[in-house]
Amino acid sequence: MRTLTLLTTALLTALGGAQTLAAPAVCTLQDMTRSIEVVYSDPGQAVPCEVLYDKLSEGAQSTPWRATNESGYCEARAAELVAKLEGLGWTCGTRSAPASAAPESGPSESEKDPADA
Repeated sequence: MRTLTLLTTALLTALGGAQTLAAPAVCTLQDMTRSIEVVYSDPGQAVPCEVLYDKLSEGAQSTPWRATNESGYCEARAAELVAKLEGLGWTCGTRSAPASAAPESGPSESEKDPADA
């Protein structure tokens, strides 16, 4: 249930931003992997949108839902699909964002706390 809440939050967050793609959900069961993703045609607009369902381990992709007028439709269908898979025993979560190209640096020598030395 927590995963569904996180996915729903991530998908609904995309409605308010200028994102083209919402964070995809990735579901696994044994050696099978599925990806559910909401794709927005116009940046910053909730519609038109479509839900992409990708059976990654089988090389098959489909678009089970599309919306041209109803905001939130694609996000709700994607969340329902994730919930259905979880109900069937799949483990789902959101795909993390790619790591930054620049390595994360720690504090410079002048910023370090002298007590840590």
